[in-house]
Amino acid sequence: MAEGRCNCGGIKVSIPALPEKTMICYCSNCRRAGSTIGSLIYLLDKSEVNIKDPNGNLKSYKDSDTKSGKPITRQFCGNCGCPIATLISDDSPIVVLKSGLFEHIPAPADKSFAEEEPSWIKILEPGEKRM
Repeated sequence: MAEGRCNCGGIKVSIPALPEKTMICYCSNCRRAGSTIGSLIYLLDKSEVNIKDPNGNLKSYKDSDTKSGKPITRQFCGNCGCPIATLISDDSPIVVLKSGLFEHIPAPADKSFAEEEPSWIKILEPGEKRM
């Protein structure tokens, strides 16, 4: 069992096991939603994701200005603002879970919207360290 949480700890997430690899999405919507260069994500079956929100902190909004033209639902903690997940559609069996919720984050194995990756990005190779 792998467990993660938002910054304030108000929302906890559990999945059966931590995936071996992440994906990084460079779409402009993910960059804005996280105020970062890209979003590190896991694509998981909804049935495998357990979100515990005892205080009702989980908030969501419809993001309609997407590259696909299909609206998505972005979920976040209403207390600390931490992104939690993205729902592709109500009937999709897949949930896009933010891998930053977990202490250990595996290296990205794939890219989404790779054409929008900033040209100055260099992902560290396994074992490579920089300060």
